[in-house]
Amino acid sequence: METKVSERDRTWVLRERKPLRIVLEMKALLYLLPFLIPFAIFYLWPVGRGAWMSLHVWGIQGMQKYVGLANYKKIFSDSNFYLYVWHSIYFVLICTPTIIVLGLILALLINQNLRFRTLIRSMFFLPYVLSVSVISFIWLRLFDSKYGPINAFLHLIGVPGDIHWLTDKHFAWWAITLTTDWWSVGFVMVLFLAGLQEIPTDHYEAAKIDGAGAWKQFIHITLPGLSRVMQIQVFYQIISCLKLFGQVQIMTGGGPGDSTNTMIRYIYVTGFKKDMFGLASAQSIVFCVIMLLLAVVQFKLTDRKD
Repeated sequence: METKVSERDRTWVLRERKPLRIVLEMKALLYLLPFLIPFAIFYLWPVGRGAWMSLHVWGIQGMQKYVGLANYKKIFSDSNFYLYVWHSIYFVLICTPTIIVLGLILALLINQNLRFRTLIRSMFFLPYVLSVSVISFIWLRLFDSKYGPINAFLHLIGVPGDIHWLTDKHFAWWAITLTTDWWSVGFVMVLFLAGLQEIPTDHYEAAKIDGAGAWKQFIHITLPGLSRVMQIQVFYQIISCLKLFGQVQIMTGGGPGDSTNTMIRYIYVTGFKKDMFGLASAQSIVFCVIMLLLAVVQFKLTDRKD
């Protein structure tokens, strides 16, 4: 037998529960405070401060003059801005696919029943725990045109002459890409490996019964099973490649010429070399917007409707 609740009783119940809901919301806020306070101090405040600086002529001694949007106008009238944005995007185009493919191949190999699988996985992941400066100095020595081991090996197999890896614009980007791939592929491999282990094995067993070979299993089971991991990996690598700085700063210094100069190094030079922190802040905000737009496009292209 159903009991009818009058509108007055329903209103009374909701009114009586309101203080309890407020208490629960305040309790939830207290749980979030350990995150919100550092987030506000180390993220929101610097972003707001940078936006304020971008509206001024700002040097090492602080604010000098309010100029409004003049710094932003100066950015878009500077041809170097478009060149360095293209360099950053170019690095994304050559580095992201290679590191994703290599990481996936390594994950597929290590996912097999290999001996010393844990040791092999640790060996590939080890470079990722090193800092970018250590990695860059290691490969700076490896790519040395006269005494580097890479050129020495090429001489042994019959390649004549010295290849100027870091001073020839045809090789400099590929040297930086190889360095970045070696540094980061272990991280990509581990995430793909975790994704592979989440795919149910009975899917592969059913495919074998139906006569599907290894390639069809990879296309119809492995890749769809890794779709979400792949989306996260691509997003992370795009952002990481756009933020390229350490490898370029240490290995090529933006050279030869300006051929490997990126937006992050452009911002660094503007702020710390030219003492124009207001303009550098404006460049940072514009580049941040570009990164956000690329991220949105990437999610729109890779997102699927379940």
